Amino acid sequence: MTDDIPSPCDLLVIGTGLTESIVASAASRIGKQVVHVDHRDFYGSNWATFSFNNLHNVLGVNKGLTECIEETKKETYSLHIGLNSNTVLNVVEKWFISDEDVEATIDNQLRIEETNNGILKQTWTKSEVLKHSRKFNFDLSPKLLYSKGEMVEVLISSGICRYAEFKNVSCIYTYDNVESGLLPVPCSRADIFNSKDITMIEKRLLMKILSMCMEYETKPEKFQEDEMGNFGNFLDAHKIQGKVRKYLIDSVAMAKESTNFQDAVKNIQKFVRSIGRYGNTPFLWTLYGSGELPQCFCRCSAVFGGVYCLKRSTQSIIIGSDGQATGIMCDNQNLKAKFILIEDSLNPLATIKSGISRAILVTNKALTSNDQAVLINLPSLNGKEPVRILELSASTMACPQGLYVVHLITRQVTTAIEDLREVIDTFFSTGESNENEALHKPQIIWSLHFNINEYESYADMLPLNMYSSPGPNSSMDFDNHVIQARNIFKSMFPDEDFLPRVPDPEDVILEGSAEEVVLQESLENQEVQNVHE
Repeated sequence: MTDDIPSPCDLLVIGTGLTESIVASAASRIGKQVVHVDHRDFYGSNWATFSFNNLHNVLGVNKGLTECIEETKKETYSLHIGLNSNTVLNVVEKWFISDEDVEATIDNQLRIEETNNGILKQTWTKSEVLKHSRKFNFDLSPKLLYSKGEMVEVLISSGICRYAEFKNVSCIYTYDNVESGLLPVPCSRADIFNSKDITMIEKRLLMKILSMCMEYETKPEKFQEDEMGNFGNFLDAHKIQGKVRKYLIDSVAMAKESTNFQDAVKNIQKFVRSIGRYGNTPFLWTLYGSGELPQCFCRCSAVFGGVYCLKRSTQSIIIGSDGQATGIMCDNQNLKAKFILIEDSLNPLATIKSGISRAILVTNKALTSNDQAVLINLPSLNGKEPVRILELSASTMACPQGLYVVHLITRQVTTAIEDLREVIDTFFSTGESNENEALHKPQIIWSLHFNINEYESYADMLPLNMYSSPGPNSSMDFDNHVIQARNIFKSMFPDEDFLPRVPDPEDVILEGSAEEVVLQESLENQEVQNVHE
């Protein structure tokens, strides 16, 4: 099987994360020979989605890998890749039930009991949850898509959107400190004027600020003073306080008071432009998990000739006497390439710059009355980083009917458990709380806490024909990764189109087929007609 790997090739990609997969797809699409290898036995790297059982297996996937250093030839040297470096760390799993019952609201499935108030409840046990292991889809790095963001535009223009399915996020919430509860965020104009949470004056102020931000590029003279300060200063200047301020900072700009004014305005513009394209909110969720997207791009690359090799360990990158990367040592085979792309977490020259604190919860009921995909943005409290909650029901293909998967994401300060403890204690019950709390809060059935390292690499430290691609970060969407993938591709192939549209299956004509003969005759007849004219 090893002898079947093309060498030399145009592009050799190490790691099947999102950015690498986009570049591989774009290169294959224009006819370049792409070889895509990964030491893991699954696609997606740190972007992947797993079932219960697969997640357990992956948590220990790096433990058996060791660094292998090969002898190099004269006038060359190698950058050795340590596959035993842990990108996912501080992993803590906990069950909050054993074989004792926990109730979850459901229609009719498994064992059903009727309570006094007539609501149908399902009794879950640990063994019953595990029986449905394959119905869970847990994301390591869950993200949303802006309906008019970079990712959606690339998926549509390339035709790769046919490989995945999406669902509109039904509601967005923020946290009201005064009332100690979740506050729905109005998105559309109709939502704003129908809202009962803010006054008519506040509604007009909100519409005024949104309209002003949309004019930022066309009327820059209005913002000369605002550009010198942060987003909080801008809101102060326009007397924006209370709930409207919370809407704008926490859920529309996805910012802090101290966020740069230009960055906050760009986020607001993207939010407003995305409203109404596919639903009432600006966001889409990928059914079956965000890990579907790297696989979509890998599938496109394979369709156009990309060669994929999982469970192939890369020991080193070979650097020639001229300082250029000539290839890699992969399972003791020297694979040569014009360009090499490697994910940051495997790049021996990359350094850890920060981290993400993550928690995945399985709960027995929803935080809100919206039984779909719900986004909750929690502000910075007590000096801690803002926390983003993404709650997914069975309709998103994240879990079995009657259970919910909840993702919590924030920037790492200490460990995931410490960084997310206050939020989890505020919104969820562990079954150890008082009975009244257990009735009103979703009960945690299972939890997983972990941290993900964020890496950075510097282009001037790498050979000119070698590139390093970023892994997941704490941002909410994929847009920066699409932009980085496009920049990498354009640096390699500056005169080529980035991800031209994939032909529809009905438009593909096989060589030598009857359709091709008919098409050729039609073209010839058209040429003759043009000559006569």
